[in-house]
Amino acid sequence: MPMVTDAQLEKNLRLYPWYNVALESLFWAPVFILLFSSKLSASDVLLLESLYYVAVVLLEIPTGFISDKIGRRFSLLVAAAFIGVSNLLFFVGQDFAVFLAAKVLMAFGFTCKSGTDASFHYDTHQALGRTDGFGDAEAKVSSWTFRGSAAAALLGGLVGMTSLAIPFAITSATAFAAFGLMAMCVEPTRFGERSEVPLGTQFFQVLGELKDRDLRWLLGVAVMSVVLVHVPYEVYQPYITLLFEGSIGFAGESPMLAGIHAFVVMLFGSWAAGHSMAIRRKLGMVRTFLVSTLLQNLVILVSALFLHPVGLVVLALRNGPKGMYTAPLSAEVNKRIPTSHRATYLSLQSLAGRLAFGTLLFMISTVVGEGRVDWSAVSKVSEFSFYAGMAGWIMLLLTAKFVRDKS
Repeated sequence: MPMVTDAQLEKNLRLYPWYNVALESLFWAPVFILLFSSKLSASDVLLLESLYYVAVVLLEIPTGFISDKIGRRFSLLVAAAFIGVSNLLFFVGQDFAVFLAAKVLMAFGFTCKSGTDASFHYDTHQALGRTDGFGDAEAKVSSWTFRGSAAAALLGGLVGMTSLAIPFAITSATAFAAFGLMAMCVEPTRFGERSEVPLGTQFFQVLGELKDRDLRWLLGVAVMSVVLVHVPYEVYQPYITLLFEGSIGFAGESPMLAGIHAFVVMLFGSWAAGHSMAIRRKLGMVRTFLVSTLLQNLVILVSALFLHPVGLVVLALRNGPKGMYTAPLSAEVNKRIPTSHRATYLSLQSLAGRLAFGTLLFMISTVVGEGRVDWSAVSKVSEFSFYAGMAGWIMLLLTAKFVRDKS
């Protein structure tokens, strides 16, 4: 195997941000439910989404293991290829079977990327001996990605006014562009750094990393953040619809309005991501994560208290806390995990967040009832989520004194 040069690794650092932007620019985000609803029954739409969630849960750990075993570049190439093909299927699909195949391919693609993207970025910095600069570089990537997602949501919403399928075709094209960018990169890890054990052994070794009390606390932050960033996503569309219900000319499910809202959300997330490492240096690791998770809870609280345009403004800021914690959390976790375990651990972290959010949704379903989605239901969802989020935040606060800041 030829020796990888510093010039090739530097090329990784130049191309990786564009790869991430291309693969995360989901032009279909404002219209995907509308497309599925136009082709399938309501029950089939819910079944499709639930099967996608099951596929993600089943694939998360194995795909992280593949990354640790075979390499980062291979996994990221597979991710781009599968996401590209899945979006083509959505573009041409007309029935449940095709959409299900597309969903499974998409789940495989995104789980191949999950954890491996940050690992590829960190491992490249590590190979160059520049891990101290990883946090700032990751913050830049995060900021760029939010901006790309903002532009994609706005354009996808506008295009969706004429055709609900075309945004999927555009997303497919950008995914294949990401494949081309990654093909020009090199593998940053060496054979001796990769996992040499079976999947089961790898899984238990990764669990063993949690003997580190700092890592356990950071896992709590990661799980809390995944849960809390998804709650506003679940309530904002019905919140907007209820707020403007009866207004002349308003269409709550309009692709254009959804795109504009997502555009604002992503731009604020980009701003927060760009300043995240400066905030982390000012506040320190523990305070940064306590503040970001508290802010996520306060966003949820507003949607629980009243139905008012002010609440809509607050919901538009929901990606701010996410932008604030993404790069600092990636930096803190990556430097605590050996290369041979890194992608598997990050996949485990992602899986823990998804399972926690699924559990929260199940608990909420038992208290909301079976009536229509009205203000009472939206308020109950937000209120229950706020109480659960604050309980988790208090646990983080009480255990924070045992955490060491390694910076």
